[in-house]
Amino acid sequence: MKTMTVVAAILAMSAAARADESRAETIRKLDTMKVSVDFEDVKLPEALDYLRDFTGLNLVVLPKAMEKEGDTKIRLKVKDLSVKSVLKLLLASRGLTVGYRDGALVVLPKEDLQDATTMKMFDVRSLLVKLQDHAGPRMELVQPGKSGVGPITGVSILEEPKPPPVDEDFMVQLIRENTGSGSWDSNPKAAINLTNGMLVVSQTPSVLREVDALLGKLGQYR
Repeated sequence: MKTMTVVAAILAMSAAARADESRAETIRKLDTMKVSVDFEDVKLPEALDYLRDFTGLNLVVLPKAMEKEGDTKIRLKVKDLSVKSVLKLLLASRGLTVGYRDGALVVLPKEDLQDATTMKMFDVRSLLVKLQDHAGPRMELVQPGKSGVGPITGVSILEEPKPPPVDEDFMVQLIRENTGSGSWDSNPKAAINLTNGMLVVSQTPSVLREVDALLGKLGQYR
């Protein structure tokens, strides 16, 4: 029974690792792949079909997104712009956004993504210490009297000052800049607060996983 449990745990960890790799590759393509488009009076599904074929990304449009879109036509002409930026130009003015779910990029109304926001607490007290090479305590020989003349009577140990903690604002900035792909500003329900080593984050489940992964990487360098 224990063997089966261990095997199941290993399989689950392996599946999670593959999912993280797939998500990381999708984000990399969004940020680095360039595309030129010349849309003239096309509907949103047609524009997304073009991006799907060009990038190879799995783009799925939820029915709710199409209800919000209606019959609006798109006019957009850009050259050598990141896929991420093109999607923002296509979707933002229509009250739509993109989320990552089950290996696919999902186009949905912004309010649906915001409604999925949840809160999670992280204990980061162990990370709030600068990683430094510390010299040992300094030792000085002590001589009696003001003149400093006479036999040595002892040793005085002078403690080196402890390194100051990492500034909490810096930690918050680090997380905001390396997770969320801009959703910290675009999602009004997203929030992050760090007090006394306790990090409280309100974000979508996918971004919470990004934060967790980032903190895990930081912990490796302690």
